Amino acid sequence: TTVGKVRAMANENGKPIQSAGPSVPVEITGLDDVPQAGDKFDAVTDERLARELVAQRRSAQKEKKFNARTKVTLDNLFEQMQKGDMKELQLVVKADVQGSVEAVCQSLEKLSNDEARVDIIHSGVGAINESDVMLAAASNAIIVGFNVRPDPVAEENAKRDGVELRLYRVIYDCINEIGAALKGMLAPKVREVSLGRAEVRQVYRISSVGTIAGAHVLSGKVARNA
Repeated sequence: TTVGKVRAMANENGKPIQSAGPSVPVEITGLDDVPQAGDKFDAVTDERLARELVAQRRSAQKEKKFNARTKVTLDNLFEQMQKGDMKELQLVVKADVQGSVEAVCQSLEKLSNDEARVDIIHSGVGAINESDVMLAAASNAIIVGFNVRPDPVAEENAKRDGVELRLYRVIYDCINEIGAALKGMLAPKVREVSLGRAEVRQVYRISSVGTIAGAHVLSGKVARNA
């Protein structure tokens, strides 16, 4: 995680040495920063290559730290607040029309209290997309959807990145549930399980039966009365 030229090297007694074999303790002068315990030591002839190697290791460390971070959900929100791990609940809000976006955002922001502040980091009209999930993953945010659903790519990415999607059709359900989570009184969650996806190719209207949709199953299965 650091780079530099070895300008001087001494043994455990402080005497200068020119080389050191395996398991020989040495004191090195010339590195840009103090390396971490357990860091792998590589000697290269090209300084540019050394800096590229360090950049790769730092990037890998950041990614590992990011993946190890506990993702916030409404279920663990109050617990993280009690631990002092978070003081802000960051949300990405998507809705079907602009009026709904504004109403949901204003109502959610009013839920802020002394222990946690509701921060709407992004809001917009339309289906939940890949960019929304990327932003939520990077910000440790929850995505709130009102009368919208995620597209297939966004849904898969959310599962992979551990981003929670909360979908609502009634604004009061949205406000009450998030408000309860902030107070640690969230009721057990009813989880929607997707059996499959189908695309409607043709709609038939039969007077004696009603409207029939001719659909093509894209993934999973379609079950009667599901």
